[in-house]
Amino acid sequence: MSTTEKQPQTGVSDANNPAGILAAFLAPHPPIIIPAVGQGSREADHTIAALQQAAADLAALQPETIVILSPHAPMFGDFVYFYSGDRLSGSLAQFGHPESHQAWLADSGLADAILAELASQGLPGGYLSARDLHHHGLDGSLDHGVLVPLYYLTAQTPDIRLVALASSDLPADDIFRLGQAIARAATHLGRRVVLVASGDLSHKANDNSPYGSCPEGAQFDSKLMAAIGSGDLGQILQIDSRLRDRAAECGYRSLVALCGALHDRAVETHIYHYEAPYGIGYGVARFTPTAPAVKPLDPPSLFARQGKGSQPHRTTPIPVIVARHTLVKYLRQHHTLTPEDLALLEPGLDLTPWASQRAGVFVSLHKHGQLRGCIGTTGPTTASIVTEIIKNAISAAIHDPRFDPVHAAELTDLEISVDILEKAEPVIDKNQLDPRSFGVIVRYRGRTGLLLPDLDGVDTVADQLAIACRKAGIAADEPYSIERFRVTRYE
Repeated sequence: MSTTEKQPQTGVSDANNPAGILAAFLAPHPPIIIPAVGQGSREADHTIAALQQAAADLAALQPETIVILSPHAPMFGDFVYFYSGDRLSGSLAQFGHPESHQAWLADSGLADAILAELASQGLPGGYLSARDLHHHGLDGSLDHGVLVPLYYLTAQTPDIRLVALASSDLPADDIFRLGQAIARAATHLGRRVVLVASGDLSHKANDNSPYGSCPEGAQFDSKLMAAIGSGDLGQILQIDSRLRDRAAECGYRSLVALCGALHDRAVETHIYHYEAPYGIGYGVARFTPTAPAVKPLDPPSLFARQGKGSQPHRTTPIPVIVARHTLVKYLRQHHTLTPEDLALLEPGLDLTPWASQRAGVFVSLHKHGQLRGCIGTTGPTTASIVTEIIKNAISAAIHDPRFDPVHAAELTDLEISVDILEKAEPVIDKNQLDPRSFGVIVRYRGRTGLLLPDLDGVDTVADQLAIACRKAGIAADEPYSIERFRVTRYE
């Protein structure tokens, strides 16, 4: 915490004082650990002691600048927000203590270098003008995700400079690239930098939480801390998005950027402490880069299955690969995928069985276990199954009237399934139906309703027909016709 305007020693790098990312830290940000706010609260004393030890270790590295990513900075789905100004400051006024004010001199040179690296990668980011800040109801003050951890971590380095930015709502692979950009900028400038990933863990870790508790809260914290303790950053990137969501965590995106910054280095990790005294997980840890990595980390894959463990791309069914590429191309580049594009994106991918047949196709999108969009065709409307998937994937994301359009920032959280329909056949007797094996189509006076088979919560024929009729606006006592069909589901 400092207002001393001491100029940093930039570009100082030799064998004994190498430049770049010297270390990275995970630090929680509960305002209650600030004395003015906590007013004698002792439940998180172990977290405070851990942060004080981390501060000593940070000071021993003799860094020039801290770069901190906060999940409580202004978050945008298409932009990485950087705090601006020669001095970066804020207070805990929102927690009743405006006198708890902190300020640091900004390292604008490093911030600008990071932004240049982002621009070279086509990633949007930057500062907001006073007009834009006002438009978004912001005043440019540092948030508590910055202020709380740095209250402790900079206690022994009062003249350190600061770059503070949001951990962003960009897709996870872009956040990973943000971390890479931070590391490249630090190296190119010859700047000695410590990276801080600000973030609490689960907000539902136990029954002490004001947000309620759930089994996934403790599970997420245990899994994440074990991944950190292993020193294998890849394990952090593989944590199931649905587990993260149910755990109600807020630090994961900061950690993805940390993984990106250290993606090409082997790391030694040290866990200072973990506890959840208020039902909210607080983890304090250090990541120290050592030798170059034997195999650099890949960005979080858009094709990773978000179910029971991640599967490699090669096990993803071809219809799902087509749908995924369609959404990436359309949502990020506003371009409709073509079979020719697929040949370039996926050399060696054999589309022959799908390009030579025609069929009705449904594309379903789920996010964290909840339906996010589903559109399909009961029969073929395009030249092939491939083009049918492309058409319906875009429609599921953009044109399902039940939902707002899907944004590019949601891509890494989407689970995609593709149903390819066999030809429907008429049903004379309802005993011919089975909601697990057959989908149904109901028709009456130009109104049509379709329901896919094997859906959660649809366990009886009566349920299946009632939902299909409701979708079509057909009353239960109207003499509607019924057809059944089988599907091949890819997910």
